[in-house]
Amino acid sequence: MGEVYRARDTRLGRDVALKILPESFARDSDRLRRFEQEARAVAALNHPNILGVFDIGESSGSPYLVAELLEGETLRSVLDRGALSPRKAIEHAVQIAQGLAAAHEKGIVHRDLKPENVFLTRDARIKILDFGLAKMEQKTLAGSDGATMTSSHTSMGVVIGTASYMAPEQVRGEPADARTDIFAFGAVLYEMVCGKRAFHGDTGAETMTAVLKEDPPELSDISHPVPPSLDRIVRRCLEKNPEQRFQSAKDLSFALSALSGTDSSGEGRVLKTRSRVPGWIWVAAAFILTGLAAAWFLTHRSPPERPMQFAIPLLGEVSHLALSPDGSTLAYVSTEESSGLPVLHVQGVGSPDSRILPGTEGASYPFWSPDGQYLAFFASGKLEKVALAGGAPQALTNVWAARSGSWSKDDVILYEPDAGAPLWRINSDGSGAAAVTEHLFASGEQSHRWPVFLPDGNHFLFWAGNFSGVREDRTSGIYLSSLQGKEKKLLVLAHSSFAIGSGRLFYADYDGHLVSISFDPDKGTIGGNATVLANYVSVQPSTYYSALSAAGNGTLIFNTTPGAALSVLTWMDRSGKVLSTVGGPAVQFNPTISPDGKRVALDISDQKAANVDLWQENLDGPGSSRFTFDPAEEVVGVWSRDGKMLAYRAAGGSKGDGSFLLAKAANGLEHERQVLEFKSTDDVVPNSWSPDDRQILCTRQTAHGAHLELVSYRDGAHTPFQSGTGNQVNGMISPDGKWVAYASDESGTWEIYVTTFPGATGKWQVSRGSGTEPRWRADGNEIFYLGPSGMLTAVPVSTVGSFATGTPTPLFQFHGRPVISSTDVFSYDVSRDGKRFLVNRYVRPERVAPLTIVLHAAAAK
Repeated sequence: MGEVYRARDTRLGRDVALKILPESFARDSDRLRRFEQEARAVAALNHPNILGVFDIGESSGSPYLVAELLEGETLRSVLDRGALSPRKAIEHAVQIAQGLAAAHEKGIVHRDLKPENVFLTRDARIKILDFGLAKMEQKTLAGSDGATMTSSHTSMGVVIGTASYMAPEQVRGEPADARTDIFAFGAVLYEMVCGKRAFHGDTGAETMTAVLKEDPPELSDISHPVPPSLDRIVRRCLEKNPEQRFQSAKDLSFALSALSGTDSSGEGRVLKTRSRVPGWIWVAAAFILTGLAAAWFLTHRSPPERPMQFAIPLLGEVSHLALSPDGSTLAYVSTEESSGLPVLHVQGVGSPDSRILPGTEGASYPFWSPDGQYLAFFASGKLEKVALAGGAPQALTNVWAARSGSWSKDDVILYEPDAGAPLWRINSDGSGAAAVTEHLFASGEQSHRWPVFLPDGNHFLFWAGNFSGVREDRTSGIYLSSLQGKEKKLLVLAHSSFAIGSGRLFYADYDGHLVSISFDPDKGTIGGNATVLANYVSVQPSTYYSALSAAGNGTLIFNTTPGAALSVLTWMDRSGKVLSTVGGPAVQFNPTISPDGKRVALDISDQKAANVDLWQENLDGPGSSRFTFDPAEEVVGVWSRDGKMLAYRAAGGSKGDGSFLLAKAANGLEHERQVLEFKSTDDVVPNSWSPDDRQILCTRQTAHGAHLELVSYRDGAHTPFQSGTGNQVNGMISPDGKWVAYASDESGTWEIYVTTFPGATGKWQVSRGSGTEPRWRADGNEIFYLGPSGMLTAVPVSTVGSFATGTPTPLFQFHGRPVISSTDVFSYDVSRDGKRFLVNRYVRPERVAPLTIVLHAAAAK
């Protein structure tokens, strides 16, 4: 709209920008008056993200404007070189939103926000240009390049703006307000991230038609990853209906600031770290609390009429979420970098610190006491509770592969002790353990899990069903029952854990959408249709755990990261030195090396397909191949001694209800053979083959625990192998076939024992101070196991005549992926000479999607 010169302000001794406007402006008194009015208004803003206007005037009939001199380039010049990284785009977007917010508070709407009107200075400061100038009415010009109505400048006409960045109401010639700028902002942010315009046509008319009728291509389709939280912000800005966009640039600025890790002023936070805890954990916790505190403040300052949603960025993986009953404190599990073990964290709303609860290594599935003073959780085969005020955790009872719990107002805890068990009850002091839903198992059900007490302390909801994973499943769902165990009413079909808050039931539907439905806890009934709150919430296909939690006040928190931690197969020597990796990061489990040392069998989870299959990776070169293809969950591949067969466990899919022990030729050229089937809630997991490959030693999991059984490969006949108290798992037959190493919690702590084979007579304790996952060296002269705090430990043994052991020797700190399922049997394997270990090593992902907090989620109906 004019020419710009570099000039010198001789009075103040500074360089400025002098903009001289066309002479035609001077001949239009109304236009000149409006120009002066807008210029004065912008000059009064004095905001660091808006071009500063120092003076206006007229010289020889030409109006002029004196502004601050900017050195740098326009955002258009930057984008001409390609898209920006999500981090850089968010940094710029925060500043643009803050500039818009300042203008909107003064009643000024830009109406022509576009990359040409956004300037990036050499010190990375964003400046918005030409504020208010686009509000002047101009004549319509025909022709366009599809980006603007004439070249790259703001075209003049009744329809004001630049076509690619105009809001639908602008295209229709309707009045513009602050939300009009928010739409243009969304188009600019889309282009920053994508490198392409959100709306583009060969002509201006085609571009405006796209603005009115089309949605821009998905950001997920571009070559580089875009955080889902950023995608949601862009989509909300680009809503066709102004009522569905952010209603103010201030709210928009707040949402973006949460993503960038800055406060609303744009200044970065400085966080204190403690020497024991890695900095990234404290940063992640601080981010969570900052969002919670801000949300809390906003809610209490001005209660919203609709749900308020905030994205909370994370620098590390967070799992197993639990909001306190009043919504004031978040508990979560996160892997501690120094030990590689999952530990329990708590963060109070308004507190500057997150803290780890001591003694919670290996924790999973935390849940709160009704008064918020205690947290219960599962670790090391026990249900434990710990006081937030301090003190060591207290063990209440033994469990195996527990699946969450719930604590009633009458101090009764409801929990599932094992993956295939009914729900049990126990008093919070550890007394009165008894089965509750044992008589409620129906045909086709494999598990009762995810209990949630209702306010009366007697009734509860829980999930019951199978793991077929098929949409046509009419059994699996959320049920209502009571502690008397005499009733069981289906509320809704689901393959998901769930949460209750403020009269709504929250869960994941079959397609992974986060949905809610009206729920009356007094009547135990649901009503109305389910409402989609989010397009995706993470669900772990092996357990049906959905990463969501809700409080009684209707606050909801959920996670969109994959439902299980990533790991990579890593060769390590006896000192813990990383030698090489096999394959890439994946959600994978149970690596087992073939007898010839050339291949490894492992389970790989397809999160999108909600399925787990067996794969084989080459160890002497690149290459992998899928081994199983059924929709069933097929896991824990164990090689026969001659390397020609793989035995494995399957559940669901085309196999139907129950658990199956299958075997298949390792070359994959033959159909699988069914060895054993359990139609009951029992499960069977193979551990090792006998030397003659005629028998398979398995862990059988029942409602009352786990024990070892020998299964005939020929006819499936099975007999208990070892009697005794406690659980027995991971039975590994020695190379010479005379001994079995296994893990048992009979002493109250998991330890490694050895007994004779084929008949179990006597036993010897191998580990000291806890142990799991025994493995033999190929010559039978050494046993390896995971010791205290995940330390890989070696024990020399002698099997000549009688059995004898030497002193356990710690080798290195184990950083395996966290155990999430009762079928997570092996975290590592060892080479034949015992000098290298193939560790399923936890890896922190490069990008972690943020947590999402929704205040007043129950209002979304």
